Amino acid sequence: MSISRKQSDSSIRDRMLELMEPIDRQIMMTDDRSDLLMIACAMLHRAKDIFDNELGRRATEEIFIRTIVEKNEKT
Repeated sequence: MSISRKQSDSSIRDRMLELMEPIDRQIMMTDDRSDLLMIACAMLHRAKDIFDNELGRRATEEIFIRTIVEKNEKT
């Protein structure tokens, strides 16, 4: 892997962490399991909408299917 690729990966990770900060704060503000599950459902729906709008339904389905398959392979 070249230096520029490592820098790119690092900057992407840094940006993702930065973008997750407000979401992490909201998660920390949940009062109980019910709140936590509600925010998880809301984030899942929002993520699906973003993928649908930006990548299309077929790509969204592929992302979700691969996520499930990879999770099942690890268990």
